[in-house]
Amino acid sequence: MTKKPKDNTVGPWAKEKLEALEQYLSFYTAVLKNQGHWLRGTIFVDAFAGPGLAHVRTKETAIVRQGLFEADQEADTAEIQFLKGSPRVALDIANPFTSYVFVERDPQRIAELYALKAEYRMIRRIDVREGDANVALQAWLGSGLDWKHHRAVVFLDPFGMQVPWSTIQSLGKTKAIEVLLNFPLGMAIQRLLTRSGEIPPSWQISLDTFFGSQDWRQLAYEESSDLFGPRVTKASGSGLKLLEWYRERLRRIFGHVSTARLIKNTRGSPLYHLIWAGPHRKGLVGAEYILSKGQQIKS
Repeated sequence: MTKKPKDNTVGPWAKEKLEALEQYLSFYTAVLKNQGHWLRGTIFVDAFAGPGLAHVRTKETAIVRQGLFEADQEADTAEIQFLKGSPRVALDIANPFTSYVFVERDPQRIAELYALKAEYRMIRRIDVREGDANVALQAWLGSGLDWKHHRAVVFLDPFGMQVPWSTIQSLGKTKAIEVLLNFPLGMAIQRLLTRSGEIPPSWQISLDTFFGSQDWRQLAYEESSDLFGPRVTKASGSGLKLLEWYRERLRRIFGHVSTARLIKNTRGSPLYHLIWAGPHRKGLVGAEYILSKGQQIKS
């Protein structure tokens, strides 16, 4: 399973994801800006917040980190690009949310989030929560918010399969929360789906938990027979089948689900898909417009 880099670096493809996030959050808060007395608050939750600022990984930054060609280190450092992390992206939109919840478990990144909270203390209401994202989300959902008068967007952007289906279900049950999530097909799921179908028990548990069902096996594998008898092999197009199955299940819970925007790395290899899900048609219209700018899987 893909692990989050410890040096606060991100790949160049993160720009595309963060631009989509900024565009959707700006759309969302603009729509809800003048909703009258019934709306008491809007909340943005970043469940895997990370740092407020990150380095974009390039050949130049790799050289600096590895300490190669020390004579050129100063010139290489000048090429390092900085990118706003998702917390700062959300804080800087024109029509801000009423409050923000940032969840993180890494001590270094937690310290950075507290520094970010201090930086914005006069203009934004920020709650930094330490620990596991799913535990924090369940605690937040159980805090007594009146979902008749509050609305929220939850950003689920892990570096793997850390969001179980049970968390997705809990968010959808409110009928007041929209999610923008990372479906880690290329960077995590496909790595666990062996060609032979012989999957270690711990990997099977991870897949069962992520999908909330064992039905993924029927989509990912097919049975056939040859001279040596029956055998199980990975099905052609299994990844896209799993993606469409996941989107359809999101639709059943939230009511609406967007097309899936494919994010690739610099070598053109698929990493993950960005998917929006929510209870309102208006949100779907905005999400479709934004996510359709990239490569996508259509409904």
